[in-house]
Amino acid sequence: MKRALPRGEHALHPLLLALLLLMLGVKPLVEMGWLPRFSLALGLQAVILAGLFCLDSARNRRRHLVIAALLTGAGLQGLALGLPGGPPGLVAAGAAALSLAVLMVAILVQVFAAGPVTMRRIEGAIAAYLLIGLIFACLFDLVQGLDPGAFQYNGPAPEARQVVGHLFFSFVTLTTTGYGDVVPVHPVARALAILEALIGQLYLAILLARLVSLEIAHRRDGAGESRRDGGKPDPK
Repeated sequence: MKRALPRGEHALHPLLLALLLLMLGVKPLVEMGWLPRFSLALGLQAVILAGLFCLDSARNRRRHLVIAALLTGAGLQGLALGLPGGPPGLVAAGAAALSLAVLMVAILVQVFAAGPVTMRRIEGAIAAYLLIGLIFACLFDLVQGLDPGAFQYNGPAPEARQVVGHLFFSFVTLTTTGYGDVVPVHPVARALAILEALIGQLYLAILLARLVSLEIAHRRDGAGESRRDGGKPDPK
């Protein structure tokens, strides 16, 4: 019986493709008015739910509680889609950030599990990196919702309280590019920008070190098993 969705490590490839499609395809179309403004929010929620369903193989109560929490966040976000301001918009940004963080943790658990370093794991690590940018974009939206003057813009400002409206600024900060078109002026916004820049640099260094250590450990285990078997090659 074939599964409708890939499971485990094999789910990391379509998950990365879906995130890239949303960020590089759907978001520009939404900003140009070619797609409804709720398309990106609904797409992100669909990716979050599908990703957790595919990555979480443990059949226990925790999984059901996580899925229920995400569905609640999706409902709150859907409530805020037609409301440009007010508490629902703030709740939507917060719920989106939490949902993305849960998905990122599930991906990293799969990426850093024991075993050989495969292309799927590298794709999962890239997907987690993209999720960091999305999470901070939601946090920047939340700060702007609480204080509309938290950022200064040298060009058109993103629509207030739109989920991941600060996506461009978030990835510019994550990669420490710094074009200067958006400047955080609120202390909380500046603190988040500093934190994201630090994470963006440390993540790459820690990721590389961890993947290398996993590959070395896997090769040592394989060599140890070969010696115990009298030097015979593994029949697999």
